[in-house]
Amino acid sequence: MPINPDRVRKLMDHGLTEYQARVYLTLLDLGTATASQVPPMSKVPRTRIYSTMQQLHEKGLVQILPETPLRYKAVPFAAYLRTLADDLRSRANQLDAGLESLAREFAISARQEPESRGRFEAIYGRKNVRERLLKMYDSSTREVIGIGTTKSPGRILGAFSPELVEKSKQGVRLKYAFCFTPENREDVRTLLRHAEVRHIDFMMPVYMHVFDGVEFLMSHPIPDDDSSYRGDDIAIWTDDPAIANAMSEMSERIWEMGKPAAEMLESPRGAKRAALTTS
Repeated sequence: MPINPDRVRKLMDHGLTEYQARVYLTLLDLGTATASQVPPMSKVPRTRIYSTMQQLHEKGLVQILPETPLRYKAVPFAAYLRTLADDLRSRANQLDAGLESLAREFAISARQEPESRGRFEAIYGRKNVRERLLKMYDSSTREVIGIGTTKSPGRILGAFSPELVEKSKQGVRLKYAFCFTPENREDVRTLLRHAEVRHIDFMMPVYMHVFDGVEFLMSHPIPDDDSSYRGDDIAIWTDDPAIANAMSEMSERIWEMGKPAAEMLESPRGAKRAALTTS
């Protein structure tokens, strides 16, 4: 019978590749054949004949006759199908026997929580940064940490005074750290009414904000002036758990390293030290 696409497809449906199907159909027509006799009829490249014969032999579809040269003989397809059916039944019986134990071993436990990945946003313009911070203040319930520039105390008071009062009443811990200067001392004094403020002896070029350890925003004030809403600031915000937690710990350590504001403001030595820091 001719080697046509329909017969090739039927053999491929039973686990043969196209080359295997073509070689097997050729052997069915020839009965037995040497490797050199197969390519013209099968249209399989000569370089692939020996490997294809070996594959068919492993499947039980070809016998290798120990002659010189080697000859190959097709095994009836029915024998192959019976063997295949027996193997499938045996495999099915094995699956049935082990079904309950395997089901228990690989049952869905749902005990692990997938590692969550937060969102990231770039925010442009001081007004937009202020709006995002207002939302963060509003949602905070435990702690706010802010590490800022020398101009930050004035901007915080100008932009968030009502929120500071309200959060302080609610028991939210407000913690800020800045480098004190003669210019920001009065703002620091005012901020002390609602927050814990500390002096750090280095200049911060950016302002870092952490809320409840779950939201983090870092802003670059452009320009670094007293305005609470005019500026070309750029900020990065995220609620990614790993980053927010890491920045919370970092901000906490910076704050703890600082000197309490009362000590710096009331002590002549502290005031002199703060002035020298900015000179």
